[in-house]
Amino acid sequence: MEKYVRITGKRQVTIPKDFFEQLDMGTILRAYIEDGRLVLEPVRAEDPIDFSQEIINDLADEGLTGEELKREFARRREGMLAAIKELVAEARREARDGSEPDGDAFMEELINRDE
Repeated sequence: MEKYVRITGKRQVTIPKDFFEQLDMGTILRAYIEDGRLVLEPVRAEDPIDFSQEIINDLADEGLTGEELKREFARRREGMLAAIKELVAEARREARDGSEPDGDAFMEELINRDE
C-alpha cells in the first residue's frame, strides 16, 4: 500500500488512518535515516526504550570511571526515562485537546532542562 502525505510548514505529517490502524500505532515513533530514506517505526508501551549505550558512550567520552561513572549513569538514565514519560503525557494531552504540538520546542526544552 502506498499513499502520499503533505508536510506542513511546521514539518509535520498526518499518518493515514489505515496505516495507523494496521500498525496498531501509539503516540511515539522512532525516527531514523536509512539508505537515504526517513523511517518511522511505532514504539509500543511494551517496547524497551533503552539509551544505556548512548549514555555510557557519553560518560566514557567525558572520562568518567568507577563510582563516579555509576552515579552519573543512574542520574542520566533516570532523567531520560522521566523525559520520555513527559513526552508521552504531552502527546496524550495534545491529542485529547486537539492542539497542534510544537515538537521542536518541546524537544529543545527537554534537552536543555539541566543546563
